[in-house]
Amino acid sequence: MTPAVVAEQVSKTYRTYTRPWDRIAERLGAGPRHRAHHALRAVSFELPRGEAIGVVGENGAGKSTLLKILSGITPPTAGRVHVAGTVAAILELGSGFHPDFTGRQNIALNAAMLGLSRAAVARAMPEIIDFSELGAFIDQPVGHYSTGMAMRLAFSIAVQVDPDVLIVDEALSVGDGYFQKKCMDRLRRFLDAGGTLLFCSHAMYYVSAFCRRALWLRNGAMAGLGPTSEVVPAYEAFLESKRAHTCKDAGEQNGGTAARESAAAAPVRIEAIAAEHAGTRDALVPGAQIEVATGESLAIEVRWRCEQSARPIHVAIGINRSSDGLEVCAFGSHQQGSPPILAGPHNRIVLELPALTLVKGSFDLYIFLLDEAGLHIYDQRVLAEVLRVRQGPYTFGVVTMPHRWQV
Repeated sequence: MTPAVVAEQVSKTYRTYTRPWDRIAERLGAGPRHRAHHALRAVSFELPRGEAIGVVGENGAGKSTLLKILSGITPPTAGRVHVAGTVAAILELGSGFHPDFTGRQNIALNAAMLGLSRAAVARAMPEIIDFSELGAFIDQPVGHYSTGMAMRLAFSIAVQVDPDVLIVDEALSVGDGYFQKKCMDRLRRFLDAGGTLLFCSHAMYYVSAFCRRALWLRNGAMAGLGPTSEVVPAYEAFLESKRAHTCKDAGEQNGGTAARESAAAAPVRIEAIAAEHAGTRDALVPGAQIEVATGESLAIEVRWRCEQSARPIHVAIGINRSSDGLEVCAFGSHQQGSPPILAGPHNRIVLELPALTLVKGSFDLYIFLLDEAGLHIYDQRVLAEVLRVRQGPYTFGVVTMPHRWQV
């Protein structure tokens, strides 16, 4: 299949100056006064039509520079890029907007820059305004918009003009959870319709959900390129190793998931979590800890409240080792092909583990309430060191497995 995006040995070098005068002196022939900053170094990849690739890496790794080059905003210093068809990009919030123009005027300007005729812009305008849900603000200057409102407008233009290639650079990290879910649903429909997506995000959960392949940039160079299932764990392991060296007692793990909505704003909220084991039932709250033996049954109960009846919900539960954040196991109601739960005002679900296979240690419990696609996070809870497994005879490893010896 003909690639939609091709990058061959793409490099980008910027000149940095200590003082403004150094730039002038250099141009007047006073010799080099700059330092070279290599934002990208020989980056190469191909993206077939109809596929998505995730671009991951730390801040300053060169992700935004690469996407700017691919979107035509800045040229490469060396190398070649080719992007087939129309391209729509959502980069820094407000980029491409004139702050003194109204939202409506900026829609016309951006759509025209994407190649739409005046008639096509007129046809697309109502759908863009409707998707953005900006209401009367659509006729206010964009310079008066909040960051969330600017993101709404940028995303609405980009997806409603039906581009061949869509480039998204971490723009969806702002804005309320309701519109984030709306954007994620629209991205899924874009891909299902055969669109090509370059998706840059620090949310590894979204990268894994949308993209079959991932590109990992580190200090401007390629640190990994391949299936998402291989690149993302390697990148997360790198982050975890770096975090362990810099802050051994850091209490916050890198889950790569989107931040949950605030309890006041979320339409779905966790009300209570409890555990049943050895004939007892304990509420699981921050600071609590239950003790379970290997092989015992364990049931985890989650109760949640839903502001709107019949909202489809999936539930996911993860168990991480407390000492180093190792992801031991995870369970998702959507991963077994089960239909979403049509939630009422008050809801309850129980995860049953007939025989616990953990052998020793303390573990954190992660609880997620997800949308019908198992993608958007409505609410989550992290209960640190809530589960302690009693150790019998010393056993190597983290878990045991059903087994037998045969001689």
